Amino acid sequence: MAQAEAITTAIRELMSRRQPPKPTSPVRAAHTDLVAALAGKIPYPIPADVDSDDLEARADHVEGLFAALQVYFDALIGDTAENVPGGLPGRRYLGTLFQDLVADAVGAIRNAAEEMREHETWRAS
Repeated sequence: MAQAEAITTAIRELMSRRQPPKPTSPVRAAHTDLVAALAGKIPYPIPADVDSDDLEARADHVEGLFAALQVYFDALIGDTAENVPGGLPGRRYLGTLFQDLVADAVGAIRNAAEEMREHETWRAS
């Protein structure tokens, strides 16, 4: 319990060092939406006897996580670009990089599920 209190105190100290963001800020709204999305989508642990359905469920969860993060990321990058004279160089590259990360992460899990499904089918026959 003491550790949780220390973490809370440290967060409050960090937050008090800056002006609080405007409540109408699109970045603030995107942050709130991200936190709400994460709180509403708690992942289930993968069991020791994992099967392809467990991996597909995890891939779906990761995909939802990245969808929520994408909204937040876009808001942050957009806000940054609006406040940098001349825009933000590489803004499109950052979006592409993010999409590649999503595709790689979700694809790796879905590929593992497919391999496991093939193994399950082979064992069942």
